[in-house]
Parts: sequence; structure tokens; C-alpha cells
Amino acid sequence: MRAVAIIAACVSPPVWGQELDQPRYDALLDGCYYGAEETRGREACIGVVSQTCQDDEEGGYTTLGMSMCNHAEQMAWDRILNAEYRETMGWAKAMDAGDQEIFPEFAKREETLRDAQRAWIPFRDAECAFAYAQWGAGSMRHIAGTSCLADMTAKRAVELRDMREVMR
Repeated sequence: MRAVAIIAACVSPPVWGQELDQPRYDALLDGCYYGAEETRGREACIGVVSQTCQDDEEGGYTTLGMSMCNHAEQMAWDRILNAEYRETMGWAKAMDAGDQEIFPEFAKREETLRDAQRAWIPFRDAECAFAYAQWGAGSMRHIAGTSCLADMTAKRAVELRDMREVMR
């Protein structure tokens, strides 16, 4: 968790000297993600924000620029992740309600999803702290750490949506 805080501190906007237009990047990801009809299409959205940001922002291809753009990607995916989690929890609760009377011992989707998500967050943070630490004092650590957070957050969002769609 400490490494994640260090990564976030290293990519804060005042260090770079400019604010990114997060609403623009959120809209870009929303158009891609919610416009996709299947998993592959949603997975193809991973990296769209950071790539566009690097192309469009002054200094986007510097170490700090790439880190900032990865952070913008992670923030956009985090918003989608939270929405997918809420939707999947609602689905799990509804499925549990249907099983509660006849199979109460199997009506544990909501509880186990909550436990899984609570375990996944520290796993992601530890995994990305390792991605950051692998580079030692090298400047690549910032890019690796922020890229890991964006990528893992995106993949989890897609997984959560897939959980609901597979069971329809």
C-alpha cells in the first residue's frame, strides 16, 4: 500500500505542472467501453486513454508524462470498476434472493464477491508495488507502477462485467 501511495505522489499534477483533462479521458474510455458489445471489444479499450494522452499532451512521451497518462487511464478505469462492482453486487444479491428459500447454503454470491473484491484490492496494490520495485532506482519504475495499476484495474472491471454476462 505504501508503494502505491509513493507511485501516486510521484505522478501528482503539480509535479508535472499541468492538469490533465480527466473528464475528456473519462468520456473517451466510456465511448470505447460501453460501445463494445463483447469482452474482446472491452479489452481493446485498455490503453486507449494513456495512448491518446501521450499523443495529445505536451511531454506525453516523457517518463513523467507517461506516468501521468497511465494515472489518467487508471482513474478512468477505476470509475468503471466501481460501477461494474455495484452492478455485479446487485446481480449477486438478486441471484442469492432467488436461491435463498430453496438453497440457502448456496446463496453466497454477494458475500463471496465482496470478499473477493476486498482481497483483490490489496493483491493489485502489492502486485503493482512489485512492478514499481523491480526497477530499483530507475526512472522506468514510475511507468511500470502506474501502468500496472491501470492495467489491473481495467482487467478487473472487464472481469466483473463478464461475471454477470456469462450467467445470463
